[in-house]
Amino acid sequence: MASASCNDSDFLDALNKIVDKKLANIVSNSWSSIGENEDPDLLQAYQQVFFQGALQGVGFYFSTGDDGDDSTVSDDHQPEINFPASDPLVTAVGGTSLAVTKSNGYGGETGWSTFSTTLTNGQWATPLAGTISGAAGGGTSKVFTQPWYQQGVVPGSISKKYSSTPARTIPDIAAVADANTGFRVGETQTFLDGSVKYAEYRIGGTSLSAPLTAGIMALADQVSGRPHGFVNPALYKLAGTGALHDVRGNLSIPAVARVNYNNSVDASAGTPRPSCVRST
Repeated sequence: MASASCNDSDFLDALNKIVDKKLANIVSNSWSSIGENEDPDLLQAYQQVFFQGALQGVGFYFSTGDDGDDSTVSDDHQPEINFPASDPLVTAVGGTSLAVTKSNGYGGETGWSTFSTTLTNGQWATPLAGTISGAAGGGTSKVFTQPWYQQGVVPGSISKKYSSTPARTIPDIAAVADANTGFRVGETQTFLDGSVKYAEYRIGGTSLSAPLTAGIMALADQVSGRPHGFVNPALYKLAGTGALHDVRGNLSIPAVARVNYNNSVDASAGTPRPSCVRST
C-alpha cells in the first residue's frame, strides 16, 4: 500500500487505513524524518496508530536511515536518530555488512558504515580520510524513555547518553544493508541514450534491511500459523541466545576495490581513479 504523498497527513491516513481495516499483519516502512523534532500532536497521532496496531497484532518495521548518526545531515550537526524508527511501539531495523563464505555460508556481520578512498601512487589513502557513502542509523532517543523490553539488555553507556534516565535506543534488530554485500536486483530501466532495457545492479541501505526483516517475520508468521504482531519484547528476550547474531564485535571484512563509472552506467564518460570501498 502506498501513501498519496510524502506528507505526514498522508502517511497517517495510509497507516490508519491498514490498522482500521486490518489489511496486513506486517507493515514495512522505509521513510523517516531527520531527527525527532516532530510536533507533539503529530507524535501523539503516530503513537496512537502504533498502539492500536500493537493491540491488533500488526507489526510496524521502520528503517533507521542511511546517514549514520545524522550529524552530517542534521541542522545543528549533532547526533540524532530518526522518527518514527525511534518510537518504542515500532521495530527499528538497522543495517549490517554481511560476509558470506565460499560455500554460501554465514561468514559474520558488522555494523554497516562504508567509506570510499582512492589509490594514489600505489597507496590507498586512510579509509577514514575518504568519503562516507552510507551508514546505518542508530543511537539514543532524546524524546522517548527506555521501554520496558530494553531494560537489562541495553547498556547504560548507551541508554543514558543524554540523561541519567535511560532512554529508548535503536536499532532493535539489523540485517544486511551494505550495498557491497547486499542484494542483486533487476528491472527495466531507461538509460542515458534513451534506450529502455532490463539491467541488474546491486542494492543496499536500510531500505533493504527493513523489508528483508519484514519478509523474515512473514515466514515466521507462516510457520507458526499466527501473526507475531509487535515483536520487540520477543526479540529482546532472545538477546544473548544463539537465535540472533551479536554484531558488536569488530569483524574484519575485506574491502571492495573497484573502478566506478563517472556516469554510473558505462565507461563512455570516463572513470575516476581506482577506489576502495571499506565497510567497518
